[in-house]
Amino acid sequence: MKRTGIQLVVMCKAPVPGKVKTRLMSRYTADEAAALHAAMATTVIERANRLFVDVVIAADDTAHTFFATFGQPVVKQGEGDLGARMQRQIERAMHSGVAAVLLLGTDSPHMPDSRLMMAAEALCDVDVVLGPVEDGGYDLIGMNRLLSVFEGIYWSSTHVLSQTLANIHRKQLSVKQLGISFDVDFPADVERARQAGWLRVPSVA
Repeated sequence: MKRTGIQLVVMCKAPVPGKVKTRLMSRYTADEAAALHAAMATTVIERANRLFVDVVIAADDTAHTFFATFGQPVVKQGEGDLGARMQRQIERAMHSGVAAVLLLGTDSPHMPDSRLMMAAEALCDVDVVLGPVEDGGYDLIGMNRLLSVFEGIYWSSTHVLSQTLANIHRKQLSVKQLGISFDVDFPADVERARQAGWLRVPSVA
C-alpha cells in the first residue's frame, strides 16, 4: 500500500548534456553522463511513485520533455542556491496542507525502499529526518511542519550535514539520522550503485 499524508518531492535537473553529472565526464562523454543522469532520475521517480501517493517533481526546466513521461505534477525549483530551492518546495508543500514533506535528489538510484519508508515513519516522531551520505551531505531531508534549517550552509562542501545539524540543534528541534549511504558522483560510484542494487544502469556504464 502506498504511503499517504506525506508529499515526496524529487529535486531533479533536466538531462541536458554538459549540464548534469559533469564529474562523471572524466570517464564518460557529456551525452553518456546525461544518459546516466536520466536513468538515475527515472529510477528515483519511479520508486517514489511506487511507494507514495503524493509525488511532485521539482524541476529546473519544467518544459523539458523528460519530465512529461512520469505523469506527476512538475513544479519549478526557482532561483537561488540549493537551500533556497528546497525551502521553496517545503513552503509550497506545507501551504498545500500536507502533514509532512520529504525531499530527495536523484543521485541515489540504489536507495532501498526501506530507507524511504524509514524516513517517512520517523516523521511521526521527530521534527526532521536526514539521510547522511559519505561526502558530508544527505540524500534526503524531511520535516513534519514548516521549518527553515538551511541558513548559512556551504553547499557542495563536506560540511552540509554538519551545518544543517547545527541549525537544527540551535533551534532545539528533534532529529533522526538514518544510516550513512553514498551518492553517485564519480565514475567508480556507478559500478558501486550497480552492486548495491541499481538495476537500471544504462549500457554506457
